[in-house]
Amino acid sequence: MPASSLEDIIAKLHLCKDAPHYMADKINAIADKSLEEMTKQAGDFLHYDLDDEKHTLEEVKAIIDIFPGSLSVINLHAGYGDLLPVQHAVNRSRTVSFIPLLAEEGSQLGVGSEGSRGGLLEDGSNAALAFTGLYGIHDDEKCKQVLEKLRDLNLLKIEDIQNFDLLHHFLADGCAQRFEMLVALDPDSLITTRCPYNEGPLVHQYKLTENTFGMILKAGMEHFPENLGCLFRKFNGKTACQNAFDIIGTDEAMRVICRCIPPGENHPILHMAAEADPHLVEDTLMNYYRDEAFIRDATGRTLSQVQFHYTLRKGNIPFSTTASVFVKATDDHIEAKDPRSGLYPFMLAASENRSDLDAVNYLLRRCPKVLVDIKNTNNGKHRAEGLCGQRRRKKQRQSPRLRRHTMDQYKL
Repeated sequence: MPASSLEDIIAKLHLCKDAPHYMADKINAIADKSLEEMTKQAGDFLHYDLDDEKHTLEEVKAIIDIFPGSLSVINLHAGYGDLLPVQHAVNRSRTVSFIPLLAEEGSQLGVGSEGSRGGLLEDGSNAALAFTGLYGIHDDEKCKQVLEKLRDLNLLKIEDIQNFDLLHHFLADGCAQRFEMLVALDPDSLITTRCPYNEGPLVHQYKLTENTFGMILKAGMEHFPENLGCLFRKFNGKTACQNAFDIIGTDEAMRVICRCIPPGENHPILHMAAEADPHLVEDTLMNYYRDEAFIRDATGRTLSQVQFHYTLRKGNIPFSTTASVFVKATDDHIEAKDPRSGLYPFMLAASENRSDLDAVNYLLRRCPKVLVDIKNTNNGKHRAEGLCGQRRRKKQRQSPRLRRHTMDQYKL
């Protein structure tokens, strides 16, 4: 088989070392121009011809190894200005899988400005493009894998999620896998990310849809199950749950909530709702979570205890006009401390500006044992403090030699 033109040229160039100097210089000049043109052609290949259905990572890596300058070739992209190959690659579905390779090789070769991670974050404005440009690519699985690879190469960092507002950009239909991947990288960003419109948490944005609400609540339940995905966290006096009701509708929001927090799994959803926004329990949630009305929350309280404590804590229920609230309370209600304030019900009735003596008197007459419990608790505390004091005084009376001996024992 005859040699190709390229192989023939390579063989002849090896012989140029024996040519006269002036001839060798001319050949070198021609070779420089050829190398420059070949590098440009390799750059154009990286810009326009990459296709993960036709080319492998090994083939692209070989092009970069032969023509490393191809990673720095700049070409115009309509609407975005001059771009490097790694930046250009975010715009087509068949090229996004090569982004980690282009960025990694570019980082090692010093492509782009300092700190640009191989051109991935060139000129600041392209940073958002390089990451959120994947928004327009509908293959969610492929794009998630790209982000994971960038993360593994330390080319996608935790601080990027906040700096480039990535959660908000990926909170859209067709981006669920990317959104979940970013939340897993930095779960706190689910809470700390702020919407650009009202500066509220992600779940309080006014452009919420049934799908995006589901994405947020699903991720919240995965990373913050003890807070029920922050469903009852408030912003401007409104819970995330009520915000979803107002924006996407009660029925639509409840479909999402029941999917992410299935009824019958003993989640204290009614108890948490009663602490944050009691009318949600009676008006809506009770219809879907009937069995949860009979469980206890993490503090051991029943739903009615939670509601009673909340009512006392909020005040505005003087005994003289709302006596039924106190009369209907059971002994369990009156004997249990409110874990949020750390106070017994009679203390809540007496605290702050309320000082409702009729309520205090009634609650203590109903269950005077709480006073005994308080006395026993205080006596136990005083005894413990007394023992500590005795030990301190005994230690102070020890001779320096004895104290040194005691410390030596602790060191051993």
